[in-house]
Amino acid sequence: MTLAASSILSTSIVGLVVLAAAALALRSIWRKKKNGGGCGCGCENCSHSCHNKM
Repeated sequence: MTLAASSILSTSIVGLVVLAAAALALRSIWRKKKNGGGCGCGCENCSHSCHNKM
């Protein structure tokens, strides 16, 4: 019984760490986009003329 509780606890802690890392990454991406940080295609200083219009 103790082994099962320990396994659930450790799995939960690892899951929370992964979830926190994902949340921080998304927050960083959102803030960069909000502050005009570019489109992410390597052409941050262009007027978006580098995108192919489909």
